[in-house]
Amino acid sequence: MKHASLGDIFYVDVDNNLLGPNMPPGVTPAILHGVYAREGQLLLTHLLLQSGAHWSGIPLIALTTSGAMGLPTHLQDQLQPWGAMGTELVVSRLDYLEGLTVNPRFIDEMGRHSGIIIDWHGPFARHPQEHKPLSLIILSSGQFALLPNNYFTMSDPHFTKPSDLTKHYRRGEEVYWETPL
Repeated sequence: MKHASLGDIFYVDVDNNLLGPNMPPGVTPAILHGVYAREGQLLLTHLLLQSGAHWSGIPLIALTTSGAMGLPTHLQDQLQPWGAMGTELVVSRLDYLEGLTVNPRFIDEMGRHSGIIIDWHGPFARHPQEHKPLSLIILSSGQFALLPNNYFTMSDPHFTKPSDLTKHYRRGEEVYWETPL
């Protein structure tokens, strides 16, 4: 599926400049409810604007959560390091990770985990090192980030402990096949 429901909704603000050249300065409240992908592009959104209009095509990282202080300030390559690798999206909310504190490696602010978006369809799907489950993270500034697992760590006060071992982790490149007994 090229388009996917997020499962949850997010109240967001859209910079009016993204809605048309004659819009007044400011933001328009909206409900973010879905996403879609085009290979090589940023993840795009489906929004219900407060005016009742349904809008598609604004990049996820151009939005802020409703009531956030200002418009996005982080750079595109910090918020979504690469474009979609395919068009077949899988969107999932992993209950255990929902709301865990996230410490991004290349962004100087903390965030909260809010879901996983995977785009494994396409020429890269056969190579495990190219599988990119991207975590949807809401930063403390209200910006959205879509980061691969190796761009952040998470904190669960009941389990995790900071460790310098993470610097030794390498991406998985092994292809595992079913073997007969």
